[in-house]
Amino acid sequence: MTLRKIVNAPPYISNHTLHIYCNLKSIHDEAKRFYKKFHHRLSTLSNPLIKNLSSLTISGNPLRRLKRNWYRDLLH
Repeated sequence: MTLRKIVNAPPYISNHTLHIYCNLKSIHDEAKRFYKKFHHRLSTLSNPLIKNLSSLTISGNPLRRLKRNWYRDLLH
């Protein structure tokens, strides 16, 4: 809604078109980029406690879940 007001776009223009016109990325793409950068930074640290945070799985966490989104899924 705010982007639409900034560019003074009529209501029939889709959000996707506005993002392309303004050369903006979606929230999902930005989150994916930031998490990959964060994950890469974690894996290069020498502290073993922090290095364990960058693992792709959580110990004791079953793989079966109800379509929950985890940040680790963005790495695939």
